[in-house]
Amino acid sequence: MTSRKFKRFRRLQSFIGFILLFFLLGMSFAYAMFQGGFVSWFIFYSFLPFALYSLFLLAYPLQAFKVKRIISSRTLKAGETITIEMILNRKFPFPLLFLVVEDIVPATIHADRHKQIIFPGFKRNIKLKYPMKVSRGEHTWQGFRLMTGDILGILKKERWQDNQQTILVYPPFEELIYKPLERRFEHGGAVNPMQFQKDTSLVSGVRQYQPGDRFSWIDWKASARTNAMMSKEFEVRRTNDLMIVLDRMNSVHFETAVQFAASLVKTILQHGGQVGFFSAGKEVTYIPIRGEDAQEKEIFLHLAKVIPDSTTHLVNRMTKEFSLYKQPAVVVVITTSIDMPLLDGLNGEQRRKGGIVVYNIKKRGTPVSQEEVQYSSLANQRGIVVKTLYEGQFRSAFLEVLQA
Repeated sequence: MTSRKFKRFRRLQSFIGFILLFFLLGMSFAYAMFQGGFVSWFIFYSFLPFALYSLFLLAYPLQAFKVKRIISSRTLKAGETITIEMILNRKFPFPLLFLVVEDIVPATIHADRHKQIIFPGFKRNIKLKYPMKVSRGEHTWQGFRLMTGDILGILKKERWQDNQQTILVYPPFEELIYKPLERRFEHGGAVNPMQFQKDTSLVSGVRQYQPGDRFSWIDWKASARTNAMMSKEFEVRRTNDLMIVLDRMNSVHFETAVQFAASLVKTILQHGGQVGFFSAGKEVTYIPIRGEDAQEKEIFLHLAKVIPDSTTHLVNRMTKEFSLYKQPAVVVVITTSIDMPLLDGLNGEQRRKGGIVVYNIKKRGTPVSQEEVQYSSLANQRGIVVKTLYEGQFRSAFLEVLQA
């Protein structure tokens, strides 16, 4: 029902109540006049105060109440409980028998409307409080609905007051045990998929030519001097910077994945690293690799509002949109499922950009399918590190990769 139709309905309801009230009052008076006697007049005079109160109530405007909402905090973490305070003020203290105050709770919180019934009497100032547990996201309160009526239930009055207020709820995070990802390869053994880019502008020395070296790397002077093919040795720009890629496909594990992304960003920045962020749903969000507090605020603002609205496979979005990313860093993909298209796409991305780590995030108690186990094994054979993390086990995220 639209607001205009709702107002018309309320006006019609008030008019019908007014007519009914006068009809009952007239009937009781006519009964007393024609019947006479103590009983008939007792009925009339007993009904008269209720009828007069209803008439005064009909004339009393609920606009006399000014309602204000006070929210204890505007920036919160998901799962926290906030206190909502409602303050009602009025100048003219008409004695209301009851008043129902309804706060229209945002639909994004997935909670019922909050109603409280009070008995204001002649009070001019009234304070109400109620607690509410909030979930991640941007939540907007729209307004209040005030309702009252007479003791006979004949007349009802209702008023809507706009009062928009917005709070931002960030995802919860936990500090991870930090270990640079490159340490996994310091002691030899496995082939290093974290291939950091060579800085061809800085020559650190020469070495003997090896198959696969570019023609432009040959040092002709050193080759002539040693009578052997020699190649230039360049400085390798090693970095612990991360480019985080969030899979925004709809999943029951999505909130857990967002929580892990927040934990990862918080830990890296706290330890002096730099992070970038890429996620694609209906809209693409790309945040270049940077550090400091401003980067944390920008990424956390995105994580507070992000929703699983992607209708295209992550690899397709990375192929089309991810070409913006040029900086040397480890690509960390946060997803909630592993499949063959993801591995094929990331395999090409690995050859083009360097190391890739995939975190397969699950809610606590959710088993990993046999197909995902096989895909994870195949990914590790291709040099792509894949680790499954459960809710509550995020602290060991870096250690899990180092032990792989």
